[in-house]
Amino acid sequence: MSTKKNGNPEHLHRLNELIRDHCTAEWRDLMGVHNERLSFKKGEQVFSQGGVADHMFMIHHGQVKVIAEYTQGNERVIRLAGDGEVLGHRGIGENQIYTATVTALSDSTVNRIPMSLFHSVLKANNAFCYHFLMFFAEEMRILDNQLRDLMNMTVPQRVARALKMNMDAFGFHEKDKRMLAFTLSRKDIASAADTTYESVIRTLAEFQEQGIIELVGKRIRIRNKSKLMAAIKN
Repeated sequence: MSTKKNGNPEHLHRLNELIRDHCTAEWRDLMGVHNERLSFKKGEQVFSQGGVADHMFMIHHGQVKVIAEYTQGNERVIRLAGDGEVLGHRGIGENQIYTATVTALSDSTVNRIPMSLFHSVLKANNAFCYHFLMFFAEEMRILDNQLRDLMNMTVPQRVARALKMNMDAFGFHEKDKRMLAFTLSRKDIASAADTTYESVIRTLAEFQEQGIIELVGKRIRIRNKSKLMAAIKN
């Protein structure tokens, strides 16, 4: 289980919190009536890039990865998301096409409502619309920073940033405050860092030697957060 706190700056705005704080009771009830809860096994797709964006999604419980294909055959993990977080929102607009693929990292349950209803919620709840727009702008800023980092960072820096993404998204195990609650596969770390599987294996071994992390089978324990942050900046 995760001990992630809401104070994490990259995940301040979870959809469930925005709905709770900024939608009227009538609209919350209406979304509840039209909500459909779906279950996905590890590895199953919630939706795929290029599909018609006819629903908005919110993770009830679980972990997912968001993958974007920028060129033919070139896919990259651009986001990780957990409980209470929104999915499918970048499909909002006249075109209404999903711009990424969402895949379950673990067995997960996801709520969904019709996109048309979500549009009505935005129109009828000014405060919710404003805060959702702020969330959207923040996410675009984070993605822009990621693209800049990929161009300017070394492989160790990018791997360190991928570990921080993992840490920020899913937090730590409730009984081991340094063990990641959920550890990405080495392949997904490579995708998030835009590098090779072999480079990830080599870099993780180096980080272990430097006292930044501890490898526990397939899991990772963050031994020194300060050193991890320094590895991103070096």
